[in-house]
Amino acid sequence: MAMTFGYAQQAYRGDPVCGDVGIWWEGPHRYVLALADGLGHGAPAHHAASAAMQCIAGHLDASCAAMFAACNERLLDTRGAVLAIAIIDRDSNLLTLGVIGNIRVRVFGVNSAVRLGAGRGFVGAGYALPAPDQLRLDDGDRLVMVTDGVDESDGVRACMERNDETSQQLADDVLQGWANQNDDAAVLVYRHRHRGSVR
Repeated sequence: MAMTFGYAQQAYRGDPVCGDVGIWWEGPHRYVLALADGLGHGAPAHHAASAAMQCIAGHLDASCAAMFAACNERLLDTRGAVLAIAIIDRDSNLLTLGVIGNIRVRVFGVNSAVRLGAGRGFVGAGYALPAPDQLRLDDGDRLVMVTDGVDESDGVRACMERNDETSQQLADDVLQGWANQNDDAAVLVYRHRHRGSVR
């Protein structure tokens, strides 16, 4: 699955760690992807975002809403974070997505782009999670998740013009081309493949 997922991050200038953290998990029947932006930057932000990832790792079979509830409890003693969680059912090709805060998420098809999310607040201090978005993914669709350290108008739109790139190439290019040097930034990319697809 080396070409299916891609991730790139950049720490705020001078910081040894990045407050934006993204991870994915591959299971036999579902993929789970998460991207968190800890409030502020530096070690406290990194701690909050990493705590969210650790919590999700312990709840990989839970619903999207249950994952957010668990993360909210886990992050109560941290700065808190904005968070996006995507669950992809490999059998039905159904994407379920929840977003709290300003993580930007789009799904790019052959000739389309759909923006998804978001709820208000931040995880660790109360939030309003609307009903998660659900979307049936076509073979080759790309899910792109970015934190607010990436310019949305140009960086995310550029994804439509780079259909031949691997997920890692796309994540690297978006970060290098459109990340704000005065903020943490992260990009998480997933290209969907139907079971049995060889393309």
